[in-house]
Amino acid sequence: MKLNTMAAVMSFVSKIENDTSSFYQDYADKHHELKEIFLFWANENKKFEKMVKQTYFGVITDAIESNFSFGDLNTDDFKIETILPENANLNAAKKRAQEIEDTIKDFYLKTAQLSEGLMADIPRLFIKIAKKREERSRSIDSL
Repeated sequence: MKLNTMAAVMSFVSKIENDTSSFYQDYADKHHELKEIFLFWANENKKFEKMVKQTYFGVITDAIESNFSFGDLNTDDFKIETILPENANLNAAKKRAQEIEDTIKDFYLKTAQLSEGLMADIPRLFIKIAKKREERSRSIDSL
């Protein structure tokens, strides 16, 4: 699906943050070794969504919304899979978490790039969240 407006981007942000929050909550229960970090990430994902919404509603106007398009931003480029087989082991959960973090990081970076000419607050926040996602991704191997 093409994301042509900031409202569409917001809907996608809500979906990916909520879906991945659920992923981390589910797998925190199944893999006690990662419980603490996965629950932290699940809560942080909810905070990311809230921060994006607050920033969006703080800076966006109807004029901007109706005259701006993200053009080539397509949700198909940022598909995430949050379900693992029932018997998935710890390594499978870690690998999936890394895939999730890398994909969402790429989404935030692309969205920041496409919106930087229009406003400052949204791309700055998206870059900040992308950096957090990069840190998560790098830390997974050491978990």
